[in-house]
Amino acid sequence: MDFEFTKEQMMFRDMAKEFAEREIAPSARERDREERFFPEIMKKMADQGFFAIMVPQEMGGLGLDWMTMGLVAEQLATVDFSVGLTFFIQTSLEIMPMLLAGTEEQKKKYIPDLMMGKKIGCLAAVEPNAGSDATAVETTALLDGDQWILNGNKTWITNATVSDYCVVLVQTDKSKGTKGIATFIVEKGTLGYSSSKISHKLGCRSSDTGQLFFRDCRIPKSNILGAVGAGMKTALTCIEHTRFGISCLAAGVTQACIDASIRYAQERKQFGKSIGSFQLIQEQIAEMTVGYETSKLLSYRVAWMKDKGMSCTRETGIAKYNNMDVVMKATRAAIEIHGAYSLTDDFNIERFYRDMTGPLIFGGTSNVQRLVIGRFALGLDAFR
Repeated sequence: MDFEFTKEQMMFRDMAKEFAEREIAPSARERDREERFFPEIMKKMADQGFFAIMVPQEMGGLGLDWMTMGLVAEQLATVDFSVGLTFFIQTSLEIMPMLLAGTEEQKKKYIPDLMMGKKIGCLAAVEPNAGSDATAVETTALLDGDQWILNGNKTWITNATVSDYCVVLVQTDKSKGTKGIATFIVEKGTLGYSSSKISHKLGCRSSDTGQLFFRDCRIPKSNILGAVGAGMKTALTCIEHTRFGISCLAAGVTQACIDASIRYAQERKQFGKSIGSFQLIQEQIAEMTVGYETSKLLSYRVAWMKDKGMSCTRETGIAKYNNMDVVMKATRAAIEIHGAYSLTDDFNIERFYRDMTGPLIFGGTSNVQRLVIGRFALGLDAFR
């Protein structure tokens, strides 16, 4: 494996770092307090070409690679995980479904606007009774002439209330099991389609999260994305991309915890000297540093495999599981190092600590990652 970055990859990494400090950091605290989304930042990210990274050149994109995506995500997350997450899923859950399963007409209609930040989408898979077991989807679609009629509920959907459309996972024929599952495009304003924001979250407060409702929602037959029976594969492929993104974002937050802890430990005086000179503080920072290096290399390995076209479900599960474990320990250590000052949002550490509770769950819980890793190790599927 060669992790020597190209000039282009380093350029995007450095550009993302500078962008985060200039455009994201100044409003991060206020957006978190107000639970406010950031359309102005989305437009600026589009202007930087961030949403065009994985779009093929023949479609007007940059045609770059997953390593570039990971490097950009890592840098954005060092300032604000919510912005980093939204950056990544604009590709993994919005552009990629179109590239994977869309017709030429659908690609031409949606991808340019997504790439330029003019539209935002969402992928709606999770339901009140279908989370880790996505195959338990209860939202239905029935064919009626040249229209599909959708009924059901989706919950904990990122971008639910700010999206211009959703790609929704539904069951067309329960008797067929997963072979009856399909994905459909439902545009905002469609009769019978509505959304409701989930507020007062523990973390990721400026990232939009909500519920979607389909009540006799009629959409054209042509709005199916891919074939009936292929919906689960499309959704799981895109969720795996997102899982990789979360591992990169977690590495970025770990680095931010290290940087903040070093600064504070050098400045804070107790017992007549900087607390950074105390052995236990140095031990905590050393453990964070080792964890970051491990997280970074695991994420880079996944990016390298993805760019080689290799199957990496196992490696993605390992990266997400490890990196979330590392970042949770890092945020706690940073809280301890900062002491009572970490209890206010005057220090970013407080927000980092809260934000990391969400990705423990979404993109596949830590328990699900254990089962994925165990399945590859044992050759036995715990889900059956």
